[in-house]
Formats: sequence, structure tokens, C-alpha cells
Amino acid sequence: MKSSICSPRTIRKFFLVGAVLLSTCTLQSTIVFATCVLQKTNPSQTRFSIRLQNATLEEFVKQVEQKTGYSFIYGEEVRLNGRITLAVRDLTINEILRKAFENQPIGFEISGKHILLNKRPVPQKTVSRRFTISGYVTDGASSETLIGANILDSRQRVGTATNPFGFYTLTLPEGDAELIFSYLGYETRHSSFPLNKDTVLNIRLDSNNELAEVIVLSDKKEAGIQATAMGAYEIPMAQIQHTPAVLGEADILKTIQLMPGVQAGTEGFSGLYVRGGGPDQNLILLDGIPVYNADHLLGVFSVFTPEAIKNTTLYKSSFPARYGGRLSSIVDIRTNDGDMHHYHGALSVGTLTDKLHFEGPIWKGHTSFSLSARATHTAFFKNLIVDKDDYYADKYNYYFYDINAKVNHKFNDRSRLFIGFYKGKDHYHFDTTDSNNYYQNNDDTKVYYKDDSHLNWGNTIAYGRWNHVFNSKLFCNTTISYNNYLMKLNQDVEDTRTYRGQILDRYSYLSQFRSGISDWSARMDFDFTPAPEHHIKFGAEYIHHTFRPGISTSKTQEVENGEQQEETIYAASNNHVLRGQEVSLYAEDNFNLNSHLSLNAGIRASLFSTQGKNYCSIQPRLSTRYNFGQGFSAKASYTCMAQYVHLLSSTPFSMPTDLWVPITKNIRPMYANQYSLGGYYTGLAGWEFSIEGYYKQMRHILEYQDGVSFFGTSTNWEEKVEMGEGRSFGLEMMVQKTLGKTTGWLAYTLAKTDHRFKDGAISQGKWFPYKYDRRHTISLCLNHKFSERIDVGASWIFNTGGCITVPERETIIIRPEGNIESAPYISRRNNYRLPASHRLNLGINFNKKTKHGMRTWNISLYNAYNAMNPNLVYSKWEQGYNLIYNDFYNSIYQGNGNQYNSEKKSKTVIKKLTILPCIPSVTYTYKF
Repeated sequence: MKSSICSPRTIRKFFLVGAVLLSTCTLQSTIVFATCVLQKTNPSQTRFSIRLQNATLEEFVKQVEQKTGYSFIYGEEVRLNGRITLAVRDLTINEILRKAFENQPIGFEISGKHILLNKRPVPQKTVSRRFTISGYVTDGASSETLIGANILDSRQRVGTATNPFGFYTLTLPEGDAELIFSYLGYETRHSSFPLNKDTVLNIRLDSNNELAEVIVLSDKKEAGIQATAMGAYEIPMAQIQHTPAVLGEADILKTIQLMPGVQAGTEGFSGLYVRGGGPDQNLILLDGIPVYNADHLLGVFSVFTPEAIKNTTLYKSSFPARYGGRLSSIVDIRTNDGDMHHYHGALSVGTLTDKLHFEGPIWKGHTSFSLSARATHTAFFKNLIVDKDDYYADKYNYYFYDINAKVNHKFNDRSRLFIGFYKGKDHYHFDTTDSNNYYQNNDDTKVYYKDDSHLNWGNTIAYGRWNHVFNSKLFCNTTISYNNYLMKLNQDVEDTRTYRGQILDRYSYLSQFRSGISDWSARMDFDFTPAPEHHIKFGAEYIHHTFRPGISTSKTQEVENGEQQEETIYAASNNHVLRGQEVSLYAEDNFNLNSHLSLNAGIRASLFSTQGKNYCSIQPRLSTRYNFGQGFSAKASYTCMAQYVHLLSSTPFSMPTDLWVPITKNIRPMYANQYSLGGYYTGLAGWEFSIEGYYKQMRHILEYQDGVSFFGTSTNWEEKVEMGEGRSFGLEMMVQKTLGKTTGWLAYTLAKTDHRFKDGAISQGKWFPYKYDRRHTISLCLNHKFSERIDVGASWIFNTGGCITVPERETIIIRPEGNIESAPYISRRNNYRLPASHRLNLGINFNKKTKHGMRTWNISLYNAYNAMNPNLVYSKWEQGYNLIYNDFYNSIYQGNGNQYNSEKKSKTVIKKLTILPCIPSVTYTYKF
């Protein structure tokens, strides 16, 4: 018999199932209710999520109180030994406190809604083993290594930064590692894993311009306020590219001139004068290779193409021991390695130059290339200016170009090879011709004249570099390089007279003048990290120098009355080559004594051999940083430097005729001792404040003797210079905004530099101001981003005037033979101070994304309000003399002592020449 749905048995089943379900629901409700009551009565079981970065105790307490409802009670004796970095989810208050105070001298007790903190001994965690994490930090898209990327272990609160080749190493105790990788303009990346063996960890960071305001602080070793090094700045390429400059040409050296303690020698030009030093006292490195001529167009532009550059670091105070050879500053410029995965580039057309940058893979993931080229428009025209009439034609042209090329091959994670090349050149050409026909007695005679002159100067650099990771603690870079700077002047003059096609007379003159310096060098650099507290660098370098201060030859050919005369060949008496051998050894250690005090101690030993004489130098270096907490820190440093080369120049501009010469058996090396002290504050988010003072002593500096010039000749140069001493001291202040849509800095420098030559050959042996001694310098640099499409930049510079030497009055000299001459009287060198100079530069960028890239229009205005600053200054006398010859003769020999001509008075007049007035420019750039 079949049962229906309404049968008693079916109904009983439904009631039974319902009873079971009701009992289950009641039990669940009871459990939930009990849990809620339990949590109400025992809030310590409530779970919270907290995220903190480098927080003080007060910041930690405030956030925990806000999130949990607990209140803290503690006395003044309760202090952290390091800031708290914490990122946890769904932990109880007890677990949060244990994790936060795990390695702190702080104990805790929970009593109701109160947390009592007390001082306890620092917990000593027994660790039997330590392991090292190492690898490269690269761009996620291009695999370009990132220099100075931050690596921080949030558990141990220790960190490091990548070296100039993107490599890092960090030793930690066994256990869980929680690493944070960060770089300005890139997304921060976290990596957590159990550390139980040496680990190779290569990290790729993704670019994210929207996160450009996010910075994770870590123990950055190389440069910046957080570093132990003093007076070291890393200058972002974005800052260089957005700083307005003449004719819209972004310029590395012009941006460096805006830093405190740095100035241009001549207003508007690229020369660097750092803390009282000269232009030859700056070691400018391109991928570690010295650049002897860093200027184009007499110093208006530098030789560095921004599109080819990856990173720029300036050192002007505490020089690391791995650098040497100059007294005043180090500018370390690193170029792009090339994209390992994708092809891309940029094309730019400006008011003055055209630029091309292209990079990409040769063997995807293994080999890449990077190529950059820049040239003025005039490089594509043989004769830019032609002055022509019926009888003669003068033709002129000037151009410059730069080529950067690099190939990067990755054998594996331990071995990489780089091959690089740079070629830069300035070319000036002058050509004039004159051709005339003469008719005499029905005979025609033709005269032809030609003058063809070429002036070329520039650098050639080639190098090979091998990076090898021996193990997780030892990294090695080996470099072999060739470096050459050459200036060459050629002249070809011909004067010919012909009669009916036959040569009657001819005079031809060929001459060549060459000056330069070339180096062959080999260098090995090691990075060794035996423990997290120590970062040791050591290495050696050998350089073979060849100096050609001035080599000139000439040849003349003559034809007289149709007969060939004997050729004459001339060679200057100073046509000789000077050679020097330089060997250097160095070692330095950047280490932490405790959580507050860090030191960088190093020593450099060098030997220079020339003309059978050896010069040895021991150069100690020391820099220390003390962190007071709450964003306050202080630094102090001592640096000893030696320099073995000199630049002879008699002009305020960077001229191709400037001569590089070595020390000799008579000219000793230059030495400098610099002492620095500074205070810093970073407690205000997005702002950095610094003040630094320095005192620098210099020995064996060179100055040319009174009335002597080195313009294009090195003949007997040792007899034309004097060795003396110098001193420079000053105060530098800087306020920098690093975060937000508006960024930039304001810098002020108060400085004084004097020279003295005790033998009395210059300025009677007394102290006199250096020609580029400027008492006050103010620089303001601002960038503002309105949107992704529009951003603007501005820079304003104010300098008090430098010094020049001018005659104070006219005097009379009676020669032994009885001749009477007028001569200027000068009491001391650099006796006249020039007026102040100032200018405002403006620039705006209009960006637009296209289907295949980014289009940018740049409009710049150099010297916006047309300040007529003195680019060149000279003195002259107005009409007449204080004592006219005839009047003086009458007063002496005729007894007419009162018959001077009172209307013939003279005075010194200072004339200025402004080369760089208000200059607008437009540049179009397309990135693809």
C-alpha cells in the first residue's frame, strides 16, 4: 500500500526533521551569543589589523589606542631602541604587542582596558646561523638596473641599497625574512620567506608615476640625508629634464650649479666651481671614466645627453675613498644599459639641436643595446654663413655632436659584460678665397688667395666592464678603458700669382697645432658585506697618462719667378710628450656602531711617477652620522685629497686652447684638507632641511704670474706659474620639498675663498680673493605638475659678483735710457668686485599620449626678464692721461711744475658684454 504525502508517517518525518533543524539553529545561536558575550567580557581576544612604517613609540601608541580602545600607561624611562615597522592582520592585542616589542627593551601588561608598559632588558635572541640575501633590483619592464634602490628588512629593521650596478647584499639571522624593496617612482614590493640558506633574490619593480610621492625609508648608504656620507646628492633625471636651461637644452651640469656650494664661473656657462675650487678640480666621470673636456660651445652646454643618462651623483664634502685625483668635487654619471625586453626610444627636435635615443634587446633577456646621438642643426650644412661679393667669399661654420653607445650582455645571474663608447666633438671652420685678374700692357695676370682653417676638439672614450658575483657577500667590477681628449688646429694658406696659366710666384703655408691628454687604465672594485653592520669597498687602479701640452709643426713652399724653392719645415722647441704612471689603492668601510651612530672610514694611497720622480700620497677619509631621533641628525667629515694634473687657462670661458699638463719634477701635486659639519631634519613628511659648514685648506695651487698668458702655448709653462696656498670656508643651507605635485628646493651659500703666494711674485705675497670668490649665492628650483598633460618648471639664481683685476690709476715710468712711458698701476690681484647677477628661467611641457607613445612640446624662456648680466668683463682707459707726456716733461725739465692740463684726466672704465640675454626656445619630443 502506497503512502501519501499527507499520511501520518510522512507528517511524523517532517516533524522529526524540523525538530533537528530547530535544535541545530538554537545551538548555533547559543554559540554565537556566547562568543559575543565572551568577547564583551574578554576584549583581549578581539582581532585587529595595524600597519606602521618607522613609527615612534608615541605614533604606535596613538594608532593602537584609536583602533582598539585600549589606553597606555608608561613612564619616561620607557624608550624604543629603534622605530617600529609593523604590518599585521587579524591579530589579538596581545599578539600585536608581542610582535611590536619583540626586540625592544619594553615589557607590557594588560589590565582591563589599560596597557602598562615597563622597561626591561633588551631581549637577547640566540641565533645560531646567519644567511645572506643578494641579487639585482631592476626595472620591471626594461630590466634596467636601479641604482640606489632601498632594501629594508621590517623584522630586524636593517637595510641596504643597491650599488652603482644595481646589486645588493643583506645578511640576516635565520628565520622569517620580510623584505621591502622601494625606489622613487616605482611600486613598493614586499617579499616574505623563511631564510634558512644563502638566497639569490632578483627583484623587478614596476614603474608607477602615480606612486612618485611614496618613499619607504631605509638605510641608504651612498647619498642623501639618510646616508653616512656628507655633502652627497643624487640628482633624479626627472629633475634634470624639467629644469629650464638655455635654448631648452636640459643640462646635467646646469642643474648641479643650482645646488648649495656650487656655482658657475661665468654667468650662464657650464663650468663648475665647488667650494672655492677651479674647473680642473672636479672629477667628472662617465661610467667611471674621467671626462677631461665636459663642455660644448665654450661652456654654454655640457657634453652629456640627458636621454643617455640613468643616474647622477654629486660629492662635494666627504669623498668616499674609491674616488681620487681631484680636490673639489666628484660628479659620477651612469648611462643606460638598454632594455632587455622591448624596443623604444625618443626623437627630439629643438631650437639648437636634434636628438635621437633608441634601445632594445639584441638577444631577448640576455643582450641589449642603448644608442643616443645629439647634434646641432649646423652639422648638416657645410657652410652655414657665407659673406660674398664680387671679389671674395668668407665662409664660416660651427657645430658639435655627441654619440653614446652601450651593449650589455647577461651571461647569468652572477656575470655581466658591458661595452661602452662615447664620442663628442666641436668643430669650427673658416674658409676665405680671393681671386682677381689684372690687365697690364695687354697681358693678363691672375692673383689667387686662399685661407682654410679648421679647429676641432673633443673626447673619445671606450671601455669594457665585467661584473661578477663571487658569492652572496662579494661583488667585483673590473674595468679596462681608453680615454682621449684632443684639440687640433689646422691652417692652410696659399697666395699664388699666375700669368696666362703659368705660375709666376706662389707661397703656401701649412701648419698644425695639437694638444691633448690620453689615458689607458685598468681598475678593479670589490664590494664585500661580511655583516649587515659593515659594507666594505676596496680596490686598485692603474692609469698610464700621455700628455701633449702643445705640439706644433709647419711647412712652407715657395715659387719665385717660376722656380721652385726649397721646402722649409718648422717644429716648435716644446714638441715633447710627457708621460705619467699613476697607481692607487683604496679601502673603506661603511658601518653602524649602534642604532644611532654610523661611520664611513677609508683610506686611499696613490703613487704618481713622472720624469724620474715619484710622488706618494696617503689620503685618509672619515665621515660620521648621529641620529638623534624624531627626524634630527648631525654629520661631520674630514677629507684629504691629492691632484696630479693641472689645467692652464687664461680666459673665463672653457676654451679649446686650455692646456692639460701633469705635475713635474718642479711642479708638485696639489693637496686639500676639508673639514665639514652639518645638521639635518626630516621630521616633516615630504620636506628635508639641511645646514652645512666647511673649511678647506689647499696647497700647491697654481696661478699664472702677472702679465703671463697661456693662450694656446705651453712653451716654458713651468716658468710662468707660481705655487701657493688657498683657503675656503662657508655656510650652506638648503630646504627641499620631495613629495607632492610641487617639488624643488631653495639653497643659500655664504662663502669666501682667498689665495696667497708667499714668495711675493703675485700680489706682494698677501692674501687676495679668488677670481670666482662670490660672497652670496641663492638658487631656487621649482617644478609643478598640474596634470598628466601639463607641468611647469622655474629656476632663479642670484650671485654677488666675482673679482677681476683692473688698473687703479695711471703712472709714469722713466726708463734708464730716458724714455718716459705711461703704465697702469695695480696694487693687488683681483682688486675690483663685479656687480651682482641674477636671472629667471621658465619652462612648460605639454604632454599628450598617442597611439604609439608620448608627444611633448616644451616652451622655455631663458633669462625671462632679460637681465643684462656680465658674461664677459674687461677694463679700458678713457681719453687722456692723468699726466700728459708734454706736461710731465715741462714740469721736470722746464721748471713749469704747475702747467698740467687739468682737462686731460683719465679713469678706468669697466665694460661688460652680455652674450645670453632673454632667449626663447621650442622643443618637440616624441617618445615611442
